[in-house]
Amino acid sequence: MNQEDDLPTDEEELIELAKKIIKAMTNNPKFSNLPVSVSEMQESLDKLIKTREAEAAICEEQKRVKKKLQAAWEDVCSAQQRIRAYNRKHGIRDNSTNLLASGMPGLANRVFSQLPDQDDTLQIPKKDKNTD
Repeated sequence: MNQEDDLPTDEEELIELAKKIIKAMTNNPKFSNLPVSVSEMQESLDKLIKTREAEAAICEEQKRVKKKLQAAWEDVCSAQQRIRAYNRKHGIRDNSTNLLASGMPGLANRVFSQLPDQDDTLQIPKKDKNTD
């Protein structure tokens, strides 16, 4: 609660307090000429609840889209891994005419290089989550 005016700062507490006020003041003759009508408070409460629900739906959609993005990222990495395996199988190495002809010369040193002591697997990197 906010010490200055004793109103909650937590959304759940604020909603529960609004519900109690609305219930206690609805059709109560002790509270006439309020600066905010009970119906106005109910409208404000309904808007808050609806907006929170919309926010929750957006967050769920964002999670779903991030999963799809990660899957697409992994698909592209997997395709590059299969191309790398194909190139190795056919003896295509860095700076060879065939690799350069593939249109991917910029990837030659990073994706298709292999030192003699490396195994032939390429790990699929996870997308950097800090750039979301």
